[in-house]
Amino acid sequence: MTEPIRPGERRELRAVVRQQIKVLRAEVKQRQGELVAEAEALLAEKYREQDRQCDEMGHKVAELTKESNRQLADLLREYESVLDGRWRRMSGFQIPIITRNQGHREQLRTAMLAGITAQVQQALLALDRQEADLLRNLALDALETDAARGFLDRIPTVADLVPSRRLREIEAQFDSGLSS
Repeated sequence: MTEPIRPGERRELRAVVRQQIKVLRAEVKQRQGELVAEAEALLAEKYREQDRQCDEMGHKVAELTKESNRQLADLLREYESVLDGRWRRMSGFQIPIITRNQGHREQLRTAMLAGITAQVQQALLALDRQEADLLRNLALDALETDAARGFLDRIPTVADLVPSRRLREIEAQFDSGLSS
């Protein structure tokens, strides 16, 4: 039979478990940032050619507008005597604002970020479970009375809090909401 963990060792182990889980949580958050950056880079690469084309079109439109304004000003100067100088109040053509269709790109970005967030939440939940399990096991090994062990048994489970019947009801409501 193995020797039981001593109280001093138990305290050290609890501290180590908490510190290790804290570090892992920070690493998960760091990884989240890395995944978001990777997702943004993928989006930029996916739409690079479309962005280049939009920029090229914007540049051409700006040049055409400038040239049209120059030609219009030349024409008005040529007929200045007939117009009695009123053309000077005219501002000319304005460069149209070229916007990209962001719909699909934003949908993709939203889906990618939601996926990353879900993964991070799952990882953090797994860490919380692992920490709770390790600390519970340390505590259970230290408990000497049945009353103390029974006290821990009073902590409800997910199945106690949300019975599977209720989960099926929630699922059915969600599914019917999607179909309507």
